[in-house]
Amino acid sequence: MDKVEKLNSQPLPWYVAHTKARQEQLALDNLQRQNFVVYLPRYKRLKRVRDQQEMLFEPMFPRYIFVQPSSDQQSLAPVRSTLGVTNIVRFGNIPAIVPADVMERIHAFEAERNNLGVQQISPFKEGVQVRVASGPFAGLEGLISDVSNQRVVVLMQLLTKETRVSLSPHQLEVV
Repeated sequence: MDKVEKLNSQPLPWYVAHTKARQEQLALDNLQRQNFVVYLPRYKRLKRVRDQQEMLFEPMFPRYIFVQPSSDQQSLAPVRSTLGVTNIVRFGNIPAIVPADVMERIHAFEAERNNLGVQQISPFKEGVQVRVASGPFAGLEGLISDVSNQRVVVLMQLLTKETRVSLSPHQLEVV
């Protein structure tokens, strides 16, 4: 293989596009329609929504997506005017390039994180200080002593005595 063939076989660089707030998916869809290779890493997260714990996938880097031209002839110029995109991240006049090994590590982290179960993602672990956010004990703080699938046992000071209180995870927030 000669030097020219080696250069042509090099993977194309990844660039970073800055998106409008909460418009990562819109930008991704529009860039894909223009034949760009687009990557929006997301991670699994537990979030309290309407007094319940829900598993959500949120952008790992809010307001940023990774863009790669589909060929070495494809210009980056249309990215800036794509619906949902504000600009390409630059250092001076030069677009920032994300090294391939960094992209691989982001992808590996995303895959690993998204394969975790609820227990592994949950911030509620034994020994963690929490505050009750809703219910009759709202505002009180305690220390987690035990965690199961549906309940969290919290040690709280009630009436000058340490008491074990069993609560639903959606009622708690980490202090």
